[in-house]
Amino acid sequence: MNSIAHESPIEIIRRHPPLSAELARVLAPVPIPGKGAVTVDLVSNDASNVVPAQFTADMVTMVRDRETRDPLLLIVIEPQGRSENEKNFSWPAYLGNLREAHMCTDALLIVVCWNETEAAKCRRPIQLGHPGFTLEPIVIGPKSGPDPHGASPWLTVLCAAIKAMPLDTHDARRAVLNAVTATGSNITNRRRLTTIIMATATDKVRHALEALMQTAEYKIDYFDRVEAQGEVKALLKILKSRRIDLTDEQLEQVKACGDPEQVNLWIDRALDDGASAEGIFKE
Repeated sequence: MNSIAHESPIEIIRRHPPLSAELARVLAPVPIPGKGAVTVDLVSNDASNVVPAQFTADMVTMVRDRETRDPLLLIVIEPQGRSENEKNFSWPAYLGNLREAHMCTDALLIVVCWNETEAAKCRRPIQLGHPGFTLEPIVIGPKSGPDPHGASPWLTVLCAAIKAMPLDTHDARRAVLNAVTATGSNITNRRRLTTIIMATATDKVRHALEALMQTAEYKIDYFDRVEAQGEVKALLKILKSRRIDLTDEQLEQVKACGDPEQVNLWIDRALDDGASAEGIFKE
């Protein structure tokens, strides 16, 4: 069974495939058009057309021209936590076979390591014997990650998960929690990203993150908002049963609220005799 460290980068990129293109832009000398000109999607990771079935890449994404849908770049993502001689054979196979399977001329291998010693080993060129035919893996690790300053929220979360962004300071921990929120993910995904960060952190960092998440600044986003969703559903049922119609603005206000105490106040007002929308949402 794969470890949480192995699964973390895959899970993060699975929830936001364009992160793979951002990694390619930052780490590799590969020209990729601007974000508005391309789309990035998960594609089949099956590289077994001419090799044994166990040669299956962990994750593969495809960068396509947004208008023509032509393939521009195939990106293979491989988390690596320990030395495996098999990679000398499997990694070249991934690129060659997946290029053919997806009919994409350009292919890129990005190896994600959470151990810097292993990252150094993964950078070693793989000689294929044919003159000039050498694979030089692009590797991101704890001491070789992209600069998180100015990075997208998703890249910040990935850097934190593989320890390329140390979380041993209060500011760094605030930065990663802010990044999780800034991804724009729904409640379930935000909690999943937070779980990944907590699971890959040291005990000291995890306790500090838990304390920070209990403060007023973050409590609504990480705890109260889940409770509030249940209260919102109850409020909407009450309003419907009492035939109290909301304006579009009021309905949006209800759905966006993450404070269960505020929603409970609205519920109390909605249960009063003669309740009206105007009275429920008064300041």
